[in-house]
Amino acid sequence: MFLNKNSAFKEIPSIIGIIIYAFYVNWFSANMGIIPIDSFGFLDPGFSILKNKLPIRDFWIFTGLLVDYMGAFFFWIFGNNWNSHLIHAGFMNILGSLGFYFFLNKIKLNKKYALIYTLSFATLCYPVSGTPFAYLHSFIFSLLAIFVLLIGLITNKKNYWLLLPIICFLSFLSMQTPAAYIIILILSFSVYYFIKDIRTENLKYFLFSGIFCSIVFLSYLLLSKTPISNFIYQYILFPLTIGEGRITSNELAYVSLIDQLNFKRIFGNFKFIHFFLFPLILILIKSWKKKDNYNILNLLIILSTIIFIFNQLLTANQIYIFSLIPLLAAVLHINILRVKHSQKYIMIILLIVLFATIKFHVRYNVDRKFHDLENIDKSKAVPAKIIHKNLNNLMWITKLVSDPKEEAETIKKAISVIEKDNRKKILITHYQFISTVLDTDLNILNRWYLWDNNTHPTEGHKYFQIYKDMVNRNVKKNNIKVIYLLGQENEILLDDVKNYFTDVCFKSKTLEKNKFSVHKIIDCKLK
Repeated sequence: MFLNKNSAFKEIPSIIGIIIYAFYVNWFSANMGIIPIDSFGFLDPGFSILKNKLPIRDFWIFTGLLVDYMGAFFFWIFGNNWNSHLIHAGFMNILGSLGFYFFLNKIKLNKKYALIYTLSFATLCYPVSGTPFAYLHSFIFSLLAIFVLLIGLITNKKNYWLLLPIICFLSFLSMQTPAAYIIILILSFSVYYFIKDIRTENLKYFLFSGIFCSIVFLSYLLLSKTPISNFIYQYILFPLTIGEGRITSNELAYVSLIDQLNFKRIFGNFKFIHFFLFPLILILIKSWKKKDNYNILNLLIILSTIIFIFNQLLTANQIYIFSLIPLLAAVLHINILRVKHSQKYIMIILLIVLFATIKFHVRYNVDRKFHDLENIDKSKAVPAKIIHKNLNNLMWITKLVSDPKEEAETIKKAISVIEKDNRKKILITHYQFISTVLDTDLNILNRWYLWDNNTHPTEGHKYFQIYKDMVNRNVKKNNIKVIYLLGQENEILLDDVKNYFTDVCFKSKTLEKNKFSVHKIIDCKLK
């Protein structure tokens, strides 16, 4: 689709090189240290699918539906282990990098420059996290959608219009934002395109693909016996309350958008992005009256970048959009070639991209800033295989525990206790790999457990009763007899979760103070 037959063979060495590098740089990054809530958030949930416990139907998620199913696929192919988890993330880095390279090839950028920008993209894209992360899945699929739209607009070939809704669909099922914003942008351009230059064949393919995606998804809900109300509450309505709270500066919101709108956040943190974005804006303004493909390219890339920055500010996560730097640089490079400016401008662009790539590689991929490990002495890390062989290759160290070996021993002890307990049980933890290593369904309730209405409704939230009903329904359905709580110190305590359960009392025992406890479900009359 992207390469003609004559050039495809010549591209094989470049493609192989990109695949190897994109996979390796992510593998290197992901194996040094973890932040449990993020590093393992899609591990046990993906594994649960193989045990016929499905997200939305059987446990609460508010994002990442596709990420869970992709995780299940990689576990099924490569086994229930940490390495399969990283192969999943590596695959996404390869997909994004190859999509970027083929896009640059299609807009006629010189091959050697395309390779430089692509290797920069591979370095700055998925490795900042290293492990499967919903925002990055959605970000990559959103970028691919923009690339396909641009090529579709430029070439008028129907294949791209068939592919476009599918990629948008994948992006939204990975993470609602930035996907929803990008989809609105894509629909706006598509409507303008079809009104201005009606090509019925392309429109038919576009509409057919969109309808096909909708039918496939509705069929999934029907065949998996997932109530559509579950999807609406978990994937649409509850996430809207999170975004609404941040935009309106609700006191219960994790972060307020207004607090993010300052010079440091908007300009300081994204200065390398702005370095290439501002010249593109000036070029677009200067050449606005020209009706050519360059203006379409510039406008879509500029608007997409603004959307990604806005979404980054709204979510207030560690920055994961640095891979926009080589994208913007490559588009600026194309514009400079168009007006035949001096080659010194190209050299300046390449040097800045090289500097930014090295800077953020060291800070995020080596020092692991995304996982809050930037100032942690990583020489203290211990091999995670001392916890279980399924964690082979991971070096264990976290931000909040000074002695990683002690933390590993606590988890190892917990695994041993849980493994010996033959009762039907629930494990509430951010160490979401224990179901996987035990090859056992531990009936997880959520992907994450935070008590600020940012991962699931807690008491006082307007959807709390919906969540509570789901929890109690699953407790009864699965005949749960005991609940285990495991976390870093004071992270997950009974007082935080006991109000999830209706007419349930517990006989509790602490196995390690403020870290690991067991709670047998008993008749409240016997309490």
